[in-house]
Amino acid sequence: MVRYRLYRSAVACASGPVGEALTRQLLLSPLCSGVVAVGRVARQEFESLSASKKLRMLGEAGDSQSSWSKPPSAPSPDRGGSSSGHTGNSSSSSGGTGSVEDGRGEGEEGLSGVNAAFCVLGDGRGAAAPDLVEAKRFAELCDVARVPHVTLLSCIWADPASRVASARVHGEIAECFMSKGFERLSIFQPSLVLQPSASSTLPEDARLPERIFNSGFPLARQFLPNRYREVSMADIVLAMRLNVELCYSPEKVEKLNFVDMMAIIGKEDTV
Repeated sequence: MVRYRLYRSAVACASGPVGEALTRQLLLSPLCSGVVAVGRVARQEFESLSASKKLRMLGEAGDSQSSWSKPPSAPSPDRGGSSSGHTGNSSSSSGGTGSVEDGRGEGEEGLSGVNAAFCVLGDGRGAAAPDLVEAKRFAELCDVARVPHVTLLSCIWADPASRVASARVHGEIAECFMSKGFERLSIFQPSLVLQPSASSTLPEDARLPERIFNSGFPLARQFLPNRYREVSMADIVLAMRLNVELCYSPEKVEKLNFVDMMAIIGKEDTV
């Protein structure tokens, strides 16, 4: 019998395409009692949602010295229950309901009571390096707040020893999160995240190498194993949320590729 528990979440980079879509899903999920948006956020993007009152900001001023980038001086006394992973549908996500009406969201206790944190800095852009400093700050915040389940959006090319700068940064960020020893760390490793419409396939700041990769990879991918298949933004966002809410993992660190994501959202037949 599946047991469902409420959880409180935090999202780093809720202003990016993946972060915004994920934040929307978390706000609308009946199992998520509150969302802490970490970093720059355009609050008006979520005001049309009936559940927008569940959203709290941390470091919303957006300057480089905002409070979210400064970890609290002492950990919260209660870490809460452990979350579930991707290999089954028999367990629940983290315990604790963490009221979002307590005014927290700025300063030391911004992540207090958070059971599931999502770092989506970089939006899964394998050919573009995420902000390494901001990612490390978020990992430190989660560590000090003793968040039991942390999800990191990385890429399948992540390797700290890679000669490709973007893959190297992705690898360094993954190593940083793994070094924290979270109760459970879910690292999503897409090869390429497809945007909802062709007109927004690439962000405005995309450089030539990323443009070449995004246009040429779908053709080259035909000769690679299924784990390298590109994934739609809708599918990866759904997989990240359901992995927290419904799934159980026996592994402390789980690395999830395209095949694993499809299993989470019930699309195994498409693999």
